[in-house]
Amino acid sequence: MRLIIAICVSMLLLPLANVWSSDACGCSGGTKIDISTGTGTQAGDLAKEAGEAPSNGLQGGQSVAKQAAHYFLSRWYDLIDMVDFSIGAGPGFMVNVRATKMAQAIGGYSDAYRIGFRGREAGVWHEKRKEVGVSLLYYQKVQREHITGWVESFRSDKMDLDNSAVYANNADRSFLGVGATVHCLFLVDVNVRPMQAFDFVMGWFTVDVLDDDCGCPHRNKDL
Repeated sequence: MRLIIAICVSMLLLPLANVWSSDACGCSGGTKIDISTGTGTQAGDLAKEAGEAPSNGLQGGQSVAKQAAHYFLSRWYDLIDMVDFSIGAGPGFMVNVRATKMAQAIGGYSDAYRIGFRGREAGVWHEKRKEVGVSLLYYQKVQREHITGWVESFRSDKMDLDNSAVYANNADRSFLGVGATVHCLFLVDVNVRPMQAFDFVMGWFTVDVLDDDCGCPHRNKDL
């Protein structure tokens, strides 16, 4: 009778002994029994099923790397924001020299197909331009037609600017811009933006003056 009792007690304690020995060895990542299904699952699978990412040091490292990449990408965009440059060809004769719109002179007529970039965006467009005057007594009429690419301020296939719109929103040349436009069959246009240069310098100190450090290929402010 005692032998039978001893055998029964041993059979009851054996599963408990196996569980205790598994935990004592630190084998928590071993196979576990899913009571609801009766199947074995890995400990890591339960976390995946619950939508939890495994905790490790990689996420922190990736976050720092992503922030660093965004920082230097923004510095690059701020750098190329400083200059608008385009070349083209077509009928016309024009000379415009400017050191801000307060100090600009001459004018002319231009009908040219252009290729170039405005800050961080590039493309090809057709532009007709009439302008003449000195300083703020300066008349401009601009018609642009987008051909290909994505050039800033060319938000539609066609864009017409009269004199008031040009001065109201910097859509044509920035008010503080310094540069020149020369067209005699062949056209060269250069415009340097001082506000963008200031934004570039301050950006190294994480000060986003023009609120355009978004890692996007367009500027928030056309200054």
